[in-house]
Amino acid sequence: MNTTTTDSTHAPSPSPAATPPLSPRGLALLPLAGALLRAPERLVGARAAEPGEALDEDERLAALAPKLLALTLIGAGVFGVVLGSYRGQLQYLYAGLKAPLLLLLPMLVGLPAIRAFHGACELQLSWSRLALAALLAVARTAVLAAALAPVLWLYLSLHPGYHAAILAMAMSLAVVGLPGLSTLTRCLPTGGHSRALATFASVAVLAAVLAQSGWLLRPFIVRPRAEISFLRPIEANVFSSLSSTSRSARRDYRRSWDAEAAGFLGRRGASQAEVKP
Repeated sequence: MNTTTTDSTHAPSPSPAATPPLSPRGLALLPLAGALLRAPERLVGARAAEPGEALDEDERLAALAPKLLALTLIGAGVFGVVLGSYRGQLQYLYAGLKAPLLLLLPMLVGLPAIRAFHGACELQLSWSRLALAALLAVARTAVLAAALAPVLWLYLSLHPGYHAAILAMAMSLAVVGLPGLSTLTRCLPTGGHSRALATFASVAVLAAVLAQSGWLLRPFIVRPRAEISFLRPIEANVFSSLSSTSRSARRDYRRSWDAEAAGFLGRRGASQAEVKP
């Protein structure tokens, strides 16, 4: 009588930490996009998937950076073209060119602050590891933006009001930006002292810089009868603009819809006069 039993059906699945890293060598853009959506942290491993193909952080960054930048340009460019479809004509080109900058500029500006936050938490973080994590986060955001672009295009093709279109753009950026910020935190080294505080500070800085970068690079969506321009004059900030836009979307015209110089958090100054009825 055979008493041998098998427990293969009950074998535990490998943990994410045990999953081998992916080798960037020979990885085309489409498989790379799939890896970004499934498990981007596998692309920052200290070793490659194949034995004997160890890659340090500098080599991995050199191998992945051109491909990640290409995905960022393509994905964000598609998203920008969809935003430009609200006005058409030259706005297709202008928005398509500015959308990749909208994702890349905040990372460039925020990297020193992120490294300082983690250094304060006694966590060793090399510039190569930080740059690779940032590129992975930006590229994943761009891929998600391209995936969301058809939904946004369908909404904009219904000819919503200008302020409703602006809010739709802001919500779309929030939807694709949050997974990107999560990717950044997951691709950075663990450990250290009070790492949760460093993560929170990093996410807060990047979110604020991303929002203000979008304000500086505007317009992405142009009114149907407005003159098309590559950039607008700098005035107020993104927080006061979103406050004014949300009021106008609710048809609240008790105050002017123009953005007010309201400070970092969008609070109105006491000296600003309201529009008289």
